[in-house]
Amino acid sequence: MPTNKAPCGFHLKEEYLEKMKFIAKRETRSLSNLLEHICKLHIEQYEKNNGEIDISNIIYKIKKQ
Repeated sequence: MPTNKAPCGFHLKEEYLEKMKFIAKRETRSLSNLLEHICKLHIEQYEKNNGEIDISNIIYKIKKQ
């Protein structure tokens, strides 16, 4: 199924990966969906404490480099 989501790869401890797979299965989510959900929750908490992040300025700076 096509998606408009950006792919993202990263490294983490094998223990964390296995635990995340366990949680995803318990919550009947895919691992990808669980990680996206966790990112969303963390961003919401960060912005609640620090103010909204203006990504338009960040994206502009990245593309300009």
